Amino acid sequence: MAALLLGALSSSAQDIITKKTGEDIRAIVTEVGPDTITYRLYDEDSDVKYTVMKAEVVLIRYESGRNEVITGGSSIFDPLLYGSSAPVAGIKPGMKYRDLKDLYNYKLYMRGLVQNYNPGWCGFASYCIPGLGQMICGEWGRGFAFFGGYMAGYTLMNIGALSDLDIAPAVCLIGLAGVATAGIWSIVDATRVAKVKNMYERDLLRSYAVDVDLYPSVNIARTGSGYQPTAGMTLAVKF
Repeated sequence: MAALLLGALSSSAQDIITKKTGEDIRAIVTEVGPDTITYRLYDEDSDVKYTVMKAEVVLIRYESGRNEVITGGSSIFDPLLYGSSAPVAGIKPGMKYRDLKDLYNYKLYMRGLVQNYNPGWCGFASYCIPGLGQMICGEWGRGFAFFGGYMAGYTLMNIGALSDLDIAPAVCLIGLAGVATAGIWSIVDATRVAKVKNMYERDLLRSYAVDVDLYPSVNIARTGSGYQPTAGMTLAVKF
């Protein structure tokens, strides 16, 4: 009898997260933050925690019987299009890589459908002509700097090879080192520039684009007994 009672209590000790699409998540809510809700899945034994954007949620029904209507939160964005990271605030059109490299970590880059620059092709372009990959990304000054460094090293290498002076071998080695350094670093830098510029332009698109979407949703109707979810359609216009 005690086991049955404990089982009944266990089965009711769950929270229900209702998303705007009408989906219910049986969960144990651990934290409700400014923009996200952290929870564990009710039917999982592990301690793995998940997060969902508050902007995607309309209601949390706690196991105690209390209902919390969710308002606010950050705008919803599609991870398939933009990647999974939250957009960086304070950006504006026309920013250059020298300003963006301190705002974006290229190591966090995730490929999405919105990708104006291919990091692999930009790196290959700079392999063929040092600085070309940076120019493709719109960083003309940076690209010409790499190209100029490569040509300076190439010139020194040839001067050393053609000269009869005693220091000719040293000049040739210095030129060779400059060619190798400029060539290799140009490839690495081009891939980083492409990743950062992609992340930046995705955030610009999220900040300045207008998106109109119509989808089924769950709305909240106030009744004498409290709030009750009702099915409906939502027209979302995101600026």
